[in-house]
Amino acid sequence: MRARVASRARAREASAGVNDVCDVCAELVPCRGVGVIMASGKGTSTGSYYATTRFSRRSDELQTALGQGPSISAAARGEAVLVPDLSRASARRLWPVFAESALADGLKGVFAFPVGAGAAVLGALTVHRSDPSPLEEDELACGLASAEVALDLMLHGPPRGATVPWANGGDMGSHQVEVHQAAGMVSLQLDVTVDEAYSRLRAHAFRHDMTLADVAQEVVRRRLRFTPDPTTG
Repeated sequence: MRARVASRARAREASAGVNDVCDVCAELVPCRGVGVIMASGKGTSTGSYYATTRFSRRSDELQTALGQGPSISAAARGEAVLVPDLSRASARRLWPVFAESALADGLKGVFAFPVGAGAAVLGALTVHRSDPSPLEEDELACGLASAEVALDLMLHGPPRGATVPWANGGDMGSHQVEVHQAAGMVSLQLDVTVDEAYSRLRAHAFRHDMTLADVAQEVVRRRLRFTPDPTTG
């Protein structure tokens, strides 16, 4: 299956990128979309890498803003997290805020595959469905294979001169740099750790219905500044 996904991605574009892998996965697995987020093994996400549809991007950015969800868990655990029905009590217990918001948006099935293994997890590839149904055996194999091919492309990159777009048509490299830069700036502004700064950025994104990338851009361009709460410091 891995060879099949890789060959179909190359057939779409000679300098195949993660976007092509997601598109191929979405063609082979019935779904509302496929997306990849960047997330560490500690469960810290820095946003969407690529999404085939706006529906998938909303789901991935919601997880990033909240710091919870199947994709975040898959990256943190280094193993696939399969949720055929997000409305089940078990899913609501694990990701209470995400589940409620995602269900309201029409998301019902979430299948997240870690991009990487062990301490080398770079993120998660996620299949999003608007109907509560499990993956068939070949669909599960496709999800796993797609995550493996995406990892290979992230580690080794596309051929020289090629670009790998993420969800808004921008460049993943500059997007990630901007998020990291914003976290560093917020860390200094609030005199908190960088991990806490990421949490503040995610909270602001969720509260104002923005993507993490948009919030980071506002901070880096000095249109948004975080200030300590005078009552708590």
